Amino acid sequence: MFPGTVLVAPDPLHSVREERFKAVGAAEGGRKLLVAFTWRMRDGDSFIRPVSARYMHEKEVKSYEKETSGPDH
Repeated sequence: MFPGTVLVAPDPLHSVREERFKAVGAAEGGRKLLVAFTWRMRDGDSFIRPVSARYMHEKEVKSYEKETSGPDH
């Protein structure tokens, strides 16, 4: 889904019952995406359960581009 740099961070504001995360990155066509997800365990295996996926808002795109434009990326 994200061929380039992906940033993953905890998302504690959006769930009190389970630990959630946000992943942000660019799709192959260049549009910036945000995916919210949680980890689930079943029979000893871990799975990613998507909660939400959408295109980023302009403010989020600017933040992502600022984070990924540094010397480490």
